[in-house]
Amino acid sequence: MLMFLDIKYAIRQLFKSPRFTAMTLFVLIGGLSISLFTFSFLYSTVYKPLSLPNGDSIKAVTILKNGNFDMLTANDFTQMKDELNTLAEFGIYQESTTRVSIEDSGKSYSSARVREGFFKFAGVEPILGRTINAEDTVVGANPVALISEEIWQSDYRGNNEIIGSTIILDGVVTEIVGVMPAEYRFPNTARLWTTLSDDVLKPEGNNSAWHRSYARVKSGVTITQAEQEMTQVLRQIHQENVKLYQIEPSDLQVKLMTFQMAQTGGEGSIVFSFLNAVALMILLLACINVGNLLLARTLDKQKETAIRSALGANSVRLVSQLMWEGVLIALLGGFLSVLLVAAALDYTNMALQSWIPSGGSFWWRYGMDGATLGMAVVFTLVTILLSSFLPAWRSANQDINTTLRDGTRGAQSKKAGRLSRLLVTTQVFLVAILMLIGSISAYIAHSFINIELGDDYSHVMSARFQIPTDKYPSEKQQLNLTQELIQQVKQHPSVVDVVTNNWAGTRKLYLDNKEYLRDTEVPTADVIQTIGPLATVGVNLTIGRNFNVRDTQQTRKVALISESMAKRYWPNESAIDKSFTLELGEEKHKMSVVGVVSNRMNPSTMFGKIDAADEIYISGQQFIASYQVFFYRVLPGTENADEVFYRAMFNTDRSIELTYQVQPAEQNRNKMRESMALLSNITFITGFFALLLALVGIYGLTANAVAQRTHEVGIRRAIGATDLSITLMFLKQGGKQLVIGLGLALLCFALMAMGFHQFTEQLFPVMSYYVLAISVALGLSIIVMIAIFMPTKRAIQMEPSVALRYE
Repeated sequence: MLMFLDIKYAIRQLFKSPRFTAMTLFVLIGGLSISLFTFSFLYSTVYKPLSLPNGDSIKAVTILKNGNFDMLTANDFTQMKDELNTLAEFGIYQESTTRVSIEDSGKSYSSARVREGFFKFAGVEPILGRTINAEDTVVGANPVALISEEIWQSDYRGNNEIIGSTIILDGVVTEIVGVMPAEYRFPNTARLWTTLSDDVLKPEGNNSAWHRSYARVKSGVTITQAEQEMTQVLRQIHQENVKLYQIEPSDLQVKLMTFQMAQTGGEGSIVFSFLNAVALMILLLACINVGNLLLARTLDKQKETAIRSALGANSVRLVSQLMWEGVLIALLGGFLSVLLVAAALDYTNMALQSWIPSGGSFWWRYGMDGATLGMAVVFTLVTILLSSFLPAWRSANQDINTTLRDGTRGAQSKKAGRLSRLLVTTQVFLVAILMLIGSISAYIAHSFINIELGDDYSHVMSARFQIPTDKYPSEKQQLNLTQELIQQVKQHPSVVDVVTNNWAGTRKLYLDNKEYLRDTEVPTADVIQTIGPLATVGVNLTIGRNFNVRDTQQTRKVALISESMAKRYWPNESAIDKSFTLELGEEKHKMSVVGVVSNRMNPSTMFGKIDAADEIYISGQQFIASYQVFFYRVLPGTENADEVFYRAMFNTDRSIELTYQVQPAEQNRNKMRESMALLSNITFITGFFALLLALVGIYGLTANAVAQRTHEVGIRRAIGATDLSITLMFLKQGGKQLVIGLGLALLCFALMAMGFHQFTEQLFPVMSYYVLAISVALGLSIIVMIAIFMPTKRAIQMEPSVALRYE
């Protein structure tokens, strides 16, 4: 009954102060919503169990090869699967893009080539038909496929007689044997599932394609035990292959990860922790500010509380009376935050569907779930503790004799003064950290968006494909197939030109007539294997010649180099006909420079300057690769430009495997820039909200402190103190907290800046970090001083006689 009366009284007080209630709710909802949305988004992306039966036991098999992420070969899988005792299930698959032919056009869908047991592993049955069985993967078996419910509804209008009908996939007539349920996209974004034939398991260890793999450990077996066994078996197989095929030895290690963690390269926990720490800083700021606002109201009732205590009310009763305003605000703020975050998560789903054609990985489904609701409860309880209970407890445990004797007049107590100074210092520190992180993130994003790339992908289409090495085992066959495909594409009247690229990695190069005492002294450059004119993608020849048909495996090895490399090693002379030795794998090749091309941003220096690293282009006719990135420039206004490649591919060989759908080459780059722009906007909004919280909080703390010292201000003015001296006194005292909080923040920023500097490959001069730090420190100092000055000015404008009687 007494609690009900306290709640009723708190509600009446909140309605009597609508401005206070609205301001407190705004601050609280902002902090809770940012923290809750960040947690929910990252949890669903990184940690949430897959939405499949026993989804928490599904693991992706990841190989660390010399510390870098890699995949299993079919040969490795074949030899490993019967040697492992720790796994209950183990399989391989390939992700690709499949073209569905529809009359003279078609559609491209993300697909997966799978084997028997794949659907049983996922634990999902088709809504029509059957899954893939062992007979379907036998060499020479009739092609079969399963389709998603989306394709079934959109292309076949939900026809229940679809089982047994045919569909043309990559130009091959294929029987539809099943339809998978809605939202089923395993292993990632698949909407079509075809067979991975037995013949992929036959190639020897030096000629076996890479495959993705999945596993589930046996009951009672730990992940560590399974990883150790798999690593041991894989290393034994690798040692045998090194001896049999003279391949380069590598250090291999097997890691079993969730599919989500494997997608992030194993660094999902770092991102999760960092971004949640930033969001929790926002929540802490909000709690401090709400707590301060409520503390100011409890101090207004300090004398009333002291009288209640003198009349016999115990601490529990007093705390209950004082804290219900805060509890009600926290509960209402938590409820409204849940509604706001739920709407934001739904919008995120819609935005992903429109931004990414495939909708992204099937576990990228964001919404209000049990974990998010649980975290909302935790955040709300923490808010109640920090912003409601602690201020009420502090006020209820006051010295009633001092309060009854002095009321609210006189100088601020030492305890209250320390608390006020600590809160101001904490707010300055948190806001400074958030603003510094936000500033440097926005600066990096802005620089990346506007960075000079050195190429031109306008009106250029791209396709990524893998030549089936089992069908074309020799390099000559692979080259002939690539050249035939190029000619097929070039025959189209809308195609301007064609070039293929294959990034061979960062390789060591040895300049003639120079000795290297240590391996670390050997320079490196990015090596790209290419066929066709680089001008197709805007990399222009500046001197010398391009590759031609006479550059074959039987002639001298030639190279095109970037202008940066020419200036770096031959600054005052022509680089044409200069030579160097290039290390490719275990072999070293003598290369002659026949041309110099313009610089471009290369994969190893994403954040570097355009001339920070060098590029070496080698002829795809001399160094042949089965994997190619195919670019062709079309005339402006060309309709269905993707069909050009598909028709050429079907005319050449329909078994060519596309690893990604044909699309405008600018599309991926624009998405990267758009994501950077989004990051910049988010950090700016977060920093602005933190700054607003700081302004409200520091102003409230200062106003409360000044109000408690109004009597002191009146005395000082009565004995002759000037307005300026009183103002400077308050500014000086506030400045101490500013210096301490800002100093700690700058110290932390110095450590973070070192990491940013290395991450961005020293793209930005060190001076830029100093400029950012000084700008943020100066701007925050001005805002803090204004927040201190405004209530001080109001206090000194009060007449001394009024100030001396102020309660």
